[in-house]
Amino acid sequence: MLLLLAGLVCTAAPLVARSLKETRTEAEQGNADAQHAMGLRCAKGDGLPKNEAAAVEWFRKAITQGHVDAQRQLGMCYLLGTGVPQDAAEAVKWLRLAAAQNHVAAMKQLGVCYSLGSSMPKDTVEGVKWFRQAAERGDADAQLELGMAYFDGEGVVQDAAEAVKWFRKAAEQGDLNAQKLLGTTYAQGLRVPPDLGEAVKWYRKAAEKEDPEAQLRLGMAYSLGAGVPQDLKQGISLIKKSAAQKYALAQLEMGECYMHGAGVPKDPAEAVAWYRKAAEQGDVLAQTKLAVAYFEGTGVAQNSVDAVGWFRKAAEQNFPIAQVGLGSCLLSGKGVPKDEAQAMKLFRAAAEQGDADAQFALSLMYEKGEGVDKHPVEALKWCRLASQQGHDIAFVHQATLEATMTREQVIEAVRLEREWKPTKMESTKVEPAK
Repeated sequence: MLLLLAGLVCTAAPLVARSLKETRTEAEQGNADAQHAMGLRCAKGDGLPKNEAAAVEWFRKAITQGHVDAQRQLGMCYLLGTGVPQDAAEAVKWLRLAAAQNHVAAMKQLGVCYSLGSSMPKDTVEGVKWFRQAAERGDADAQLELGMAYFDGEGVVQDAAEAVKWFRKAAEQGDLNAQKLLGTTYAQGLRVPPDLGEAVKWYRKAAEKEDPEAQLRLGMAYSLGAGVPQDLKQGISLIKKSAAQKYALAQLEMGECYMHGAGVPKDPAEAVAWYRKAAEQGDVLAQTKLAVAYFEGTGVAQNSVDAVGWFRKAAEQNFPIAQVGLGSCLLSGKGVPKDEAQAMKLFRAAAEQGDADAQFALSLMYEKGEGVDKHPVEALKWCRLASQQGHDIAFVHQATLEATMTREQVIEAVRLEREWKPTKMESTKVEPAK
């Protein structure tokens, strides 16, 4: 919706295809369209210095003649505080005046303003009202927003069927975001029965517009035979097209394909090259996989220091697998000076998010007193939590731990385990050793 708000700032009718001199002459002679066009030129600095206050004056001149586009533009000026002091009440006044004359963009803008609470009190019901008016007049953006309102139950009773109806209306008009959203809705069965055939249909339409996300999803469908006959060659081709547009998830997927020989010859070095492309864009999973490659020397020369560097980048984004990897390096002193206290901090951050490996590592640290005082109750609590998630070693070790504890300690550990709930931890920044 924020993209929609940005796109509505200055999207009235295109400038009159005339020179600045001709437009100014007609505007000064009282032509309302030319006055509106002069306002847009001043607002954008098109052919003359940008002057928002002058733009407002031209819009006002056009408004005196009932120019509806100028009414909407003046509403936007008050909404954003461009050329006039920001004034939500004045903004709504002019936007409503334009909307009352069936100006769809003004209706849509009112929907955005009320739904976001942009410069005015948030009112999702009022927002839906305006989106509906624009949607019923065929505006694809408004149809998508109305669909999202029904999907999320924002300003209206949640209704998946009604949401899909509006998504489809927008998608059938060629709206890229609606096509992708429909594809994902059907692929994942989000409040509707899964339908992989429908998902592929909409991903294909979006992929034909060279959208990298849709290309990746369609490529994965071909690779897996999901909703379409399996075709690894076609799948890899689509994923590569997406990756060539620097789409990080596709770059990561290409890395996986080369690492495991899925649809392409197995080539760990090529896999690492793709992991690096995605990692450099900040993808946490790619950063973690690149770290593992460096740590193990797979597809690249073994380098524990570089492994630590990539683990750290992902760990600082609160990615549990990377936190465990960095914690393990700190605990063992591989690629970084040994620091049990920092390892403990990282294991806890990942364990609190529900990572089973981190929970078991934390259990061992409490059991052994590494980086923390020995605490058998805490050790058993974390061991049991890891065991419940299918951690085989934790499952076996649990009995060993319980055999060394009193009945009261075991009861307390079980109580703490049952009360525990996963939480999202804050960033776990670990400074490089100096």
